[in-house]
Amino acid sequence: MHWSLLLLRIALVFYCLGFVSSFAPVLTRLKTGRLTPWLALAGWAAHTGALAALGTELRRCPLATAPEVLSALAWSAVLVYLAAYWRYRLDVLHVVMMPLVLVVMFVSDLLPEDVVPVSSSLQPSLLRFHITVIIFAVAALSISFASSVAYILLDRALKSKRPSRPGLRLPSLESCDSVGQISLLWAFPLMTLGIVTGAIVSAGINHTFWAWQPKETLAVVAWILLAVIMAARLGWGWRGRNAALLTIAAFSAVLLRMLGFY
Repeated sequence: MHWSLLLLRIALVFYCLGFVSSFAPVLTRLKTGRLTPWLALAGWAAHTGALAALGTELRRCPLATAPEVLSALAWSAVLVYLAAYWRYRLDVLHVVMMPLVLVVMFVSDLLPEDVVPVSSSLQPSLLRFHITVIIFAVAALSISFASSVAYILLDRALKSKRPSRPGLRLPSLESCDSVGQISLLWAFPLMTLGIVTGAIVSAGINHTFWAWQPKETLAVVAWILLAVIMAARLGWGWRGRNAALLTIAAFSAVLLRMLGFY
């Protein structure tokens, strides 16, 4: 086995562990957030070794092809993330950067096909797991969508000063926004896991992690919208109408993908 492949596998393991540890405090009471930068640092060190080993094997600077450039981009993104976190201590960087690095690596065709070895006997089980994760991700996102629609309608009704129907108890804008954010905190990591497992399944079937078919592109577009919403809500304090509209757009893209309109 080439050293570059082995070190890249180690980097992926640490990046995946960093992804899990970044969302554990958000979704559970586990206090694993402090581990995330150290796991990312371990992955970055292995990634550094993989790039150096690849350059040695190729006898040139590993920046000549698009996958090599994207690998260097992911490497530099982790470096900048670590520098920014240790300078400003912004926990929101964990839940945005670690999923971003994983998705970039798996959808950009920078990984060798055999970097995640999955035997043919395990392919059906992995495919079922991928489908299950996507189903739960869409289910959580549908709650965010419903809460966002309710927020938009309620906000419009309040601004127009139209009374509600007798006997109809309307929620508050704050409760709609809160439910939308909580369900989004579940939908985003599940969607990320769905994209990663889908890429691994694709590598076993199509011999490439990401074929960039229209349906796959639509899934990435939806994921990008969710990432923007996550960053806006947790980092910039977005609430209300703008966050609701972005959530509706992301769910629409996911729904089009699920219904097969591509």
